[in-house]
Amino acid sequence: MNTFYLILLIGLTWLPVHVLAQVDSVQYRSNSAILRVHPEYDEEIVYFGKHNQYFTVKVFRKNGVLFRMDTYNLLPKTLSNGFQLDSLSRIIHHGTTKIMYPSGKVYVSCEYKDGALHGPFMAFYEDGSVKRREYYRFGRLSKSKCYAPDGTEQRCEPFYQSAKFLGDPKDLQAYLTKNLEKVVDGDRIRRVTATLSINEIGQVVRVGVAVSTSPYAEQQVQAVGSYVQQVIRNMPEWTPDKLNWKPAINDGVATASTCTMSVFRLSGVIRCYISYQL
Repeated sequence: MNTFYLILLIGLTWLPVHVLAQVDSVQYRSNSAILRVHPEYDEEIVYFGKHNQYFTVKVFRKNGVLFRMDTYNLLPKTLSNGFQLDSLSRIIHHGTTKIMYPSGKVYVSCEYKDGALHGPFMAFYEDGSVKRREYYRFGRLSKSKCYAPDGTEQRCEPFYQSAKFLGDPKDLQAYLTKNLEKVVDGDRIRRVTATLSINEIGQVVRVGVAVSTSPYAEQQVQAVGSYVQQVIRNMPEWTPDKLNWKPAINDGVATASTCTMSVFRLSGVIRCYISYQL
């Protein structure tokens, strides 16, 4: 996996948590600093630059220990070519990111440039010794060395490995197409998106469904959603006596992740798109 998109989704989301998470309270420390209190963590957002176009997000555990720090650029609403950006698209990772152990010691330290990893990427054991030393250039890995706790160089596996469907992906797409092509007609039902929560051993523990309809077919959302969940849960075991998914791996540890399946029509032809994220 040369292009490194998912590395810093450890425990949080790819975008700044203040964009997506439920907030218990907001405290304005100044015109350029905000403290947001969440049920499981707190975060401090500090804006700087002439137009507050840069900001740093620090996430703290409830005991006050820093968990992670990220820096971002805020792009203008309208680019020089006239293209309009929505609120999420304007936020670009740029600068230093650090993730800490519960003790507060550095676990991961890296640099971003214009939304892509660029420069050194370091991972450390909790005693401070180097676990991984890599170098990225505009999101692509160019150098990589990994070390055992005793300092011995060892083979490098990708830091993050997304969940993987263990059958033939073509069979999975054929299954979804066969069972959903009559439902997703492109007129009344335009798109269905199933979100599969995959646990640490590869089990699907939850299925969420979003249905996009024309205005006059909104009353069908619940029925279509229930049907799509049934289709997903009735999926066969594609490899005998094995779960259908290999779990995601984050720094050598199996972790929960999400598979998104989107089925829609394009130019009258049924399409199926599958993606994975932590």
